[in-house]
Amino acid sequence: MASKKPVARKSVRVSRSSTDKGARKALLASLGAVSLSRKEGVRFVGNLFEQGQELRERTVKFAEGAVADVRSRVAGVFGQVQQRAAANFGKVEGVVGGQVTRVLGRLGVPSKADVQALSRRVADLSKQVKALQAKAA
Repeated sequence: MASKKPVARKSVRVSRSSTDKGARKALLASLGAVSLSRKEGVRFVGNLFEQGQELRERTVKFAEGAVADVRSRVAGVFGQVQQRAAANFGKVEGVVGGQVTRVLGRLGVPSKADVQALSRRVADLSKQVKALQAKAA
């Protein structure tokens, strides 16, 4: 086997000072980036918190307004229904009362007015009887 001659390599000399300076710059840049991102992150989270609070307040105001609007509408509708029910109840009461009075009249049951008229007549007759008894005595 043939022996090979060692090839002389050219050595590239890198000065330590230039690599140290580059590494140092990279380290300082990354530390600065971390510091900046930390500060910006805190500010960003603070802004998100404030925006969340504002959104919550607007949502609560909107919901309260919507609830108040619905309540007023329901109250208006309920009032109308209540008025109609009262009017209808009066009509139904009159019709039912008239029907009951007619049925009781057919059965021969005297009405309240009949009983009162009869009571007055009995009272008048009692007075007349007492007057006649006084004359006879």
